[in-house]
Amino acid sequence: MKKMLLNLYFWPFFCLFTLAGICLIPLGITVNGLIGFQSSHRLLRRGIRWYGWILVRLLPFMAPVILIDKSGGLPCPAIYAPNLCSSVDPYLFGALAVENAFVTSWPFKIPIFRWIMKWAQYIDSNKGWDIMQHEAEYLLGNRCSLIIWPEGHRSVTGRMGRFRNGAFYLSCLTGAPVVPVCIKGSGELMPPGSRLLNPARVSLTLLPPVFPDGEADDVEYIKSFKNKVRGMILSEQQVVGGDHIPSFCEIIHD
Repeated sequence: MKKMLLNLYFWPFFCLFTLAGICLIPLGITVNGLIGFQSSHRLLRRGIRWYGWILVRLLPFMAPVILIDKSGGLPCPAIYAPNLCSSVDPYLFGALAVENAFVTSWPFKIPIFRWIMKWAQYIDSNKGWDIMQHEAEYLLGNRCSLIIWPEGHRSVTGRMGRFRNGAFYLSCLTGAPVVPVCIKGSGELMPPGSRLLNPARVSLTLLPPVFPDGEADDVEYIKSFKNKVRGMILSEQQVVGGDHIPSFCEIIHD
């Protein structure tokens, strides 16, 4: 019964809100162009974050979302490196109040989303490394943080996979720190292969940033760098939370 109520509550609003957001994009870009408020790319990235924030605020109906900040202070720009549990994980970053862009692939396969992602200067991971590196350096140089899933693909077993080198190479190349992010509960909220939500507790934990102190072409250093970040996330996954259930998306500073 709870599962049925959650999906009857969430999906109609999700569809209507997404459609409304898409329709408002041309108007927002036109008005911004007339008043010259800020870059249209930056405005769209901010709009996407607000979109995710509103969706995160909706999920608390039997599926509370908690943002736990253990970072000690978030540097800007930074490379956020989360574990990947579910297709809902990107939406959780709407709770993160920093300008960011995703390095991803699947939205670029969807006709309307493809245009939005390109205009927001999100990075298509299928373009090839040289293009990805150039675009990542540009965004970081303009103080836009990146969100990169080092596993590349979401887990189907619930266990975190091996990390790829890209995020850590970029960190060494640009000097941008890596912020490990531990996501819990989203795999229960929407398991791989499912299109229905389950009542679940979801948390997004920001861990202390790791600053690079090695060279990008040092293979052994890149290996130790990514293993350190992966180990931090694994350790956080073992932390057992209390019984506190927030009534809305709550930020906890630790």
